[in-house]
Amino acid sequence: MSGNLVHADAYTTGLLSKDLPTELTRLQLLEKTYDPGTVKVLERLRPEPTWRCLELGAGAGSVAYWMADRVPAGSVVAADIDPRFIDAGRAANLTVQCADITTEDFPEGSFDLVHARAVFMHLPQREEVLRRAVRWLAPGGWLVVEDVYFLPAEDSPYPQWRQANGAWTTALAAQGIDLAWARRIPAALTDAGCVSVGVSVTPGGLGVDDDQDELLRIRLLQSGDRLVGAGLATAEQIDQARLLVESHPAPDVSTLVYSGWGQKPAR
Repeated sequence: MSGNLVHADAYTTGLLSKDLPTELTRLQLLEKTYDPGTVKVLERLRPEPTWRCLELGAGAGSVAYWMADRVPAGSVVAADIDPRFIDAGRAANLTVQCADITTEDFPEGSFDLVHARAVFMHLPQREEVLRRAVRWLAPGGWLVVEDVYFLPAEDSPYPQWRQANGAWTTALAAQGIDLAWARRIPAALTDAGCVSVGVSVTPGGLGVDDDQDELLRIRLLQSGDRLVGAGLATAEQIDQARLLVESHPAPDVSTLVYSGWGQKPAR
């Protein structure tokens, strides 16, 4: 099976399938948790009202909607392998496109801003796709890539979380997700030819705030039976992890969202 099909199948039948009844809620909680950091990064690039923007892996659409509001005289393409949760009528300058970005191509120089969050870590050919994303930029345009770096599950101070989170990360890795690639984003942007490369990091995890605890609760609800069925955890371990989340424990940072940005050199 090709890498492209593995990527597509992971979003059809895997832990993050949009057919799961809780997936929209999970995506919206991700937006609520991480949109403030994303907007802060995008704002520092000072988008012009006429910019042409591309949102890769648009999910439930919040960043694409923000872009559409921010560039009223420009345009936004929201591309996703399964765009069912994106409202194409949200803005007149918004276009929703069903696209597998491992194979999709856009004309060279057609965007002033390309953004992707929690996308490249899922792609086996991420460096090649990143180089193509730079080609899609107009001279002086910006590429912003955000991904999740997972800290070792066994380092958690909570035994219940070590077990459940370890099962989750093992399952993600088996699905082809690179749990450590986010740390390499700045270097990858430089290797792809970007200049003015920068990075910011946002912590996440158990007990960090109410939104993240709710996100973890939904994640356990969504993935628990699958983790048990795969032999990665027991039902008792999943229940213990759920009770831990509900107890609002002292923070245990288990993820770092790396937000990297780089500019295509101007002619």
